[in-house]
Amino acid sequence: MIKKITLFVLLFGASQLSAQLIGGHNSFKSLAMSPSARVSALGLKLITVGGEDILLTYENPAVANPEMHKQISFHHNFFPGGIKHGVFAGGYHAAKLGITFHGGIRYLNYGDIPRTDVYGVKSGNISAGEWSLQVGAARPLSEKWRMGMNLSFLNAHLDAYSASGLSADVGFFYEDTISGLSYALVAKNVGTELSTFNGVAKAPLPVNVSLGVSKRLAHLPLRVSATMNHLEEWDITYDDPNAKDDVIIIGEQSKKENKFGKTVDNFFRHMVFSGEFLLGKFEQVRLRFGYNHLIHQEFSVKNIRGISGFTGGIGIKIKRFRIDYGYTNYHLGGKASHLSISSHF
Repeated sequence: MIKKITLFVLLFGASQLSAQLIGGHNSFKSLAMSPSARVSALGLKLITVGGEDILLTYENPAVANPEMHKQISFHHNFFPGGIKHGVFAGGYHAAKLGITFHGGIRYLNYGDIPRTDVYGVKSGNISAGEWSLQVGAARPLSEKWRMGMNLSFLNAHLDAYSASGLSADVGFFYEDTISGLSYALVAKNVGTELSTFNGVAKAPLPVNVSLGVSKRLAHLPLRVSATMNHLEEWDITYDDPNAKDDVIIIGEQSKKENKFGKTVDNFFRHMVFSGEFLLGKFEQVRLRFGYNHLIHQEFSVKNIRGISGFTGGIGIKIKRFRIDYGYTNYHLGGKASHLSISSHF
């Protein structure tokens, strides 16, 4: 039954991918946001690590495992402009079935937005936000392979208007504890809007098909990861006039596109690189860093050096509690902090 549902989701998703856009043309933006401080610190994308972190099931449902039994986690993103986003999640392992179940609630609040008339006269505020309810499950296919799936009901509101939708994630996860290698393939946010704001045309969900690999080094307490995003669409660049070289033609200056440079840039826009130092006998302290080239290119300011796209953070385990902090550099004028707290009960 699970295989049939998985096949349906993949086939349905394939029929939708040609319409997906990377930029600001998607509905339910919260689906594309980081679900944990750990993910935020590791370049805003991580699909190849399991362990006891239940929030990682929002990135790849297949990483759910018995270590997440009775774990509860809370995560909150502190974005500029008063925008707030977070996740509350929990897990349960059914030993007799060999299946790990997980679920949670995700929220996004855009803060107060001024209500104005056509002349710009303010008459109070309006509210806008999103929330989603997610349930998921994962089971082993073999000693090293796992498969998982998430289903989410989505809701968004803007003042008196609302919209709803359904989405699904399908993931596969391979882990070899002896070699320290793990691989993953995930199709996220495959679905559709059920209703739209005031009957406007439906917008696509932020679909993302990702392929990743992680390697824990043998002689250093470090795990490095690389993830390739948006496999459903190769060209995720935009037409940037500043990315063209000046060429003099018959006394006139024109712009000539550097095709090779654009191809290389486009390739790395798909990539996220990260590393995590696992320190202590029981890995009580974890230092993290990451780089997201897509964020770097889209948020950098021309002719100004910056560290857009670079991320970092730390995780500390104190008895039954783990506290994670992440820091992301989106733009010179907009950085974000991320906090996650989890425990087993």
